[in-house]
Amino acid sequence: MIPERRGPSTGAVALSGAAFGAAAVFLGAGVVAGDWPTGWAAVVCALVLTAVGVTVRAAAGRTAATRGSGSGSGPSLDKTDTVTGPAASGRSSFVAAVLVWAVAVLAAGIWAATSGDDDERDGGGTAEGRPSASAQPSTSVRPTAASSLDAAPAVPWTVPAVGQKYDEGVGSWSLGPTVAQGRIDGLFAYDAADGSVRWSVPAPTREALCAITPDTEEGIGLVAHGRHEKPCATLLAVRTSDGKVMWQRKLGGTGLVGNALAVGGTTAVTAEDGTVRARSTESGEQRWQRPAPKGCLPLALDADATRTLLVEQCGKGARLLALDTRTGTQRWARDLPVESTATASVVSVAPAVVAVDEADARGTHAFLGFDDKGAPTVSVPLSGPEGVLSAPEGVGDGRTVRPLVRDGLLITFAERNSMVPDRIVAYSLKDGRKAWAHDNEGQTMALAAEPDGRVAYLGSDASVTLLDPATGRTATVLKPDTAELPAISIAPELLPVPGGHVVLNQINMSSEPAAFALR
Repeated sequence: MIPERRGPSTGAVALSGAAFGAAAVFLGAGVVAGDWPTGWAAVVCALVLTAVGVTVRAAAGRTAATRGSGSGSGPSLDKTDTVTGPAASGRSSFVAAVLVWAVAVLAAGIWAATSGDDDERDGGGTAEGRPSASAQPSTSVRPTAASSLDAAPAVPWTVPAVGQKYDEGVGSWSLGPTVAQGRIDGLFAYDAADGSVRWSVPAPTREALCAITPDTEEGIGLVAHGRHEKPCATLLAVRTSDGKVMWQRKLGGTGLVGNALAVGGTTAVTAEDGTVRARSTESGEQRWQRPAPKGCLPLALDADATRTLLVEQCGKGARLLALDTRTGTQRWARDLPVESTATASVVSVAPAVVAVDEADARGTHAFLGFDDKGAPTVSVPLSGPEGVLSAPEGVGDGRTVRPLVRDGLLITFAERNSMVPDRIVAYSLKDGRKAWAHDNEGQTMALAAEPDGRVAYLGSDASVTLLDPATGRTATVLKPDTAELPAISIAPELLPVPGGHVVLNQINMSSEPAAFALR
């Protein structure tokens, strides 16, 4: 009795079962993922399944033939007999299975060789241009604007130049994630993250923006506009959250005196046509007024929630007054060391610091400090050993800049040997002595106070340098890493914003961008 030969049949079935399982898993994964295999993947799957079927049939045929021979009931296989029955069928099926498996292996090899090219055409995502084995399917997400300048390029956005050559803006407001620029054609607020215009208050036809408050209070600021060669005589209160005009007033007579308008708490204070007036910032209702005494004219003012500082020219003399912002009550008055016509600006309300420049060449040309009762404390000459100091517009011979007053120091630019400022200098408001000086290799363009207390200045190379306010030492230098930088005009402003800074070009000299951001 010849024993059954099950080795080849059992092995073939086992191998086919494994291949069948792999193909079934592949197809199942495609169904779950919502996508059937295509191309060579589909061909290989079809050939594997076909080969499995043929192999199983061949194995069954060979088993039947073996069993038939062992029992003596099968056909005779002598030299003259023809092979028939289960034996012949099993043998032919086995040959077919081998052929189908060979074709399946060939197709699998072609699939493996070409799959990389397919992935590259599909835009796969590893460093070599193909998806990694562990990559997971991802959904499509639309790109959104950066929420912080930290995530943006070195110069993430610019606002193109506006207006004609030599058009000059009048000021700006730093509003956290937004900056507002007073341009000749109106007030425009830019999103600090992408430069888009969040809101705007355009100036009326044939009128230009001519004045703006140095800052805002309680979410409201003031602007004014007027016609060509006419008084700056239309006053508006603007809500900074959305640009809504809260109210508008037409001023009589000579209109505003220079840029003499301010907000302190919920009170708007202006010097207009020889009178100081205070109005509600929300309604525009007048709260008090103070007509200038006979022979006196207001020169400059600024205010906070409790105190308004007013500089008046009276004949050839001048004086500084402190008024209650809410009621207009005079708190104190101090004669200034002036004996000729003067220009003046309020640099700080608390502590009280003003800049005065009179016509007499031998007169007062200085920053003057006062205590809370009006007593003089310091005098810092506008020109001295450190060079020509920068002061607010119209005061002195230096570049226009609003000095910083913080931690008992007056901080401003200085022009030494060159005609441009290249030094930052700080003076004590206790004794007027120099506290520190910081030299810059190039021109210093704009000055700003950082939210964390540091002092920032803009260089002509578009770098932003942060200084320790107590010592003047360099804390950080932020220099854009880009080949092309936007042009900087002759009178820029630097405004800190979340994640970076915004530069405003306030004079259009050579089509410089109106504004741009720096990382």
